[in-house]
Amino acid sequence: MRLFFANFKNFAITLVTGLTLALTSQSAFADPASLGKEPARLIGHVEVTNRLVTLGDLFENAGELSGKAVFRAPSIGQSGTIRAYRVLDAARRAGLVRIAPTDVAIVEVQRASELVTENDVTEALKGILRSRSFVSDTGRVDVELSVRLIDQHAEPGSAQPFDLRNLRYDRPTGRFSVNLLISGRADIGPIRLAGTAQETVMTPILTRNMRAGEVMTESDVTLTPLPLRQAEQAKPARIDDVLGKAATQPLRAGIIVNSSYFTEPDIVDRSEVVTIIFKAGNLTLSMRGKALAPGSKGDIISVQNTQTNKIIRGEVTAPGIVQISTASNQLASLGVQIQ
Repeated sequence: MRLFFANFKNFAITLVTGLTLALTSQSAFADPASLGKEPARLIGHVEVTNRLVTLGDLFENAGELSGKAVFRAPSIGQSGTIRAYRVLDAARRAGLVRIAPTDVAIVEVQRASELVTENDVTEALKGILRSRSFVSDTGRVDVELSVRLIDQHAEPGSAQPFDLRNLRYDRPTGRFSVNLLISGRADIGPIRLAGTAQETVMTPILTRNMRAGEVMTESDVTLTPLPLRQAEQAKPARIDDVLGKAATQPLRAGIIVNSSYFTEPDIVDRSEVVTIIFKAGNLTLSMRGKALAPGSKGDIISVQNTQTNKIIRGEVTAPGIVQISTASNQLASLGVQIQ
């Protein structure tokens, strides 16, 4: 919250009628004690905090008459104007006769206020929900009002600029209703607010459609706050766990990213020419072959020795690499060359 002085100059004509004389008659004689003092000087722009405008608000050097009320102030947070001759007339009738000449024609009066914003109210509502254990103490809570709340003007200097009362909250749906009371604003009464307030968690959401086999990149996923219950049911993946992995099926944009939708990408394609590595103890041999199936790292696939056409099975260990561990007495029949 912050101290706020509203300035509604466009409404000056309509508001000036609200600045009514609080005194109907006062002595027109000068106070002898005021003789020899500086004359009072009319102020063109006045900011007040009380419901009555005093001579001390309107004039410099008003002296002992500073506390004399002569007009009603506008409503909290509003402003109005009054012609200078009316101010001078009211001042003289209140006993302030030594007034310096002035070229002020219009006096603008603003009523100070403390601004209450929608964010102030929603943050206070979150605090109440936490204090009543409707949501967790540390969880993120998102509040959405069914109708936006315009800024409200509370009485300045209040220990509590606003209050929330009669809260009703439905846990399963997050729907709520509550009364908002603005300090010092008996003129507007309680403001009824309604909307949803749900505990949320940042959830990975797919940003584009993906075909089966496409590899997930950072631009394909974004974190979005979703209701905690909805997110927990979907069992979202950690982004780091799916980056670089391939979709196992076609996926549509907007779904919650789940680990079951992704697997290690193929690093060997079907019919790809690969290097077959044979390891037997300290002996390592290699030869050319053709992959008979695609495979990701760690998959066991069939490959064909291009020299002997013998089909063997091995583990995909790197792009274009299939490793086979076999007994050394089986190597000669394969026609491999020592690496």
